[in-house]
Amino acid sequence: MAKKTKYLNIREVQNAYEIVILSKDVHQELEEELDSVMHMLFFQTRSHIQMDLSNLPYLPLTLLTKLLNMARDLRLKKRVLVLLGLPISSYMYLKRFDLVRLVFPSPEILKESHRVPRG
Repeated sequence: MAKKTKYLNIREVQNAYEIVILSKDVHQELEEELDSVMHMLFFQTRSHIQMDLSNLPYLPLTLLTKLLNMARDLRLKKRVLVLLGLPISSYMYLKRFDLVRLVFPSPEILKESHRVPRG
């Protein structure tokens, strides 16, 4: 993939593309770049998408809704969107509306500071 990005780091991993958001906050340019990359990956590949949100302190509801719509569209194509480093507020929103399975959560889905200690 030859697309240059300013706010994202994109690389191909086994059977998926990984998108790491480099920005520390959500703004219009980031959302536009993310839309562009997500749509390009959706239409030009058959791979799953893994997104690392660890650098973002929160996700605005508009961005979370876009990600959920993309996850739903990918699922219709037998692909998945995995969200890593999801802020706790976004995770609670997904859990409240029973949408967590849509983004295939793993123990790493929450930011390190929000993990519940095992014991």
